[in-house]
Amino acid sequence: MNSFGRRWWITLIIILCGLMTISTAASAQTRKPLTSADLTQMKTAGFDDQTIINAINANGVSIDTSVQGLLALKQSGLSEKVIDAALAAAAPKPVASSAPSADSGIPEDIGAYAIVKGTLTPLPVEVVNFKTGGMLGAAFTYGIKKAKFQGTVPGIKSSAEFTNPVTVILRCADGTAPTEYQLIQLDTKSDRREFTESKVGLMGASGGVDKQAIAINFQRVGHDTYKGIISDLRSGQYGFLAPGALASANGASTGKLYTFGIVE
Repeated sequence: MNSFGRRWWITLIIILCGLMTISTAASAQTRKPLTSADLTQMKTAGFDDQTIINAINANGVSIDTSVQGLLALKQSGLSEKVIDAALAAAAPKPVASSAPSADSGIPEDIGAYAIVKGTLTPLPVEVVNFKTGGMLGAAFTYGIKKAKFQGTVPGIKSSAEFTNPVTVILRCADGTAPTEYQLIQLDTKSDRREFTESKVGLMGASGGVDKQAIAINFQRVGHDTYKGIISDLRSGQYGFLAPGALASANGASTGKLYTFGIVE
C-alpha cells in the first residue's frame, strides 16, 4: 500500500472514532430521568405498564414523591404498579456500610446488643405494659430511684436465648447512662411474661438500685456505647427496660423492653 492509501485509512479511522465518541456522548445526554409529565405522556400515548416500567428502569425518574405528587400520578391514569416502580427508582440508594462487629463494638443504632459468635446481635425489642404506684405524671428514674410497678409482656419467651456468660453492648441515647437501663427478671405465665417490681438493677462500678442488684461493670467503648458482661444469671427470661417511660394520669404506661432468655 502506498503512502496515499495509508493516509486515507488513517483519516477514515480517525473519522470513525470521532463519530463513535459523538454518538456515545449524545446517547448519554438524551438519557435523562423521566418526569411525572413524561410518565403521563407515555400513558396517554398508549404504552402498557411494562413498557413504562422498562423506561423507568433504564432512565430513572425525577418526580414529586409527596402525597400530592402521587395523587396526581394516580389521577393521570398510571397504575399502582407503575407508581411503585417510579417510587423505587426515586428512592435514595443506600450507602454501603459494613455491619457492626464485635471488633469495633460500636453499633450504629440505639439499643441493646449481645455478642454472639463475634457479631453484635440486636436484642428483640418488645412493648411492655405496666402500671405504677406513687409516681403518676413523672418519668421513671431507672437505676436511680426504686419504683414499684407491675408490667406484662405478651408471649412466654424471647426469640433470643443465650448461655452464661453474656457480653452486652448498650448504645445509649445522647445524655443517657447505662445505669438508667434496668435489667428485669420476668416471671413466665401461661401466655405472657410479667414482673411485679424492680427485681434486678444495672449499676456501674459504684452504687446500685436495690439489694438484689447484679453488679455489672460497664466500660465505655465508644460514643454513648458501653460494654458489660453478665455471668451469673439463672435460667429464665430477662429484659433491659429502657429509660423514659412516662406514667399517664391513671397510672398506666408503656415502655420498651430489650428481651432475652438464659438457658443452661
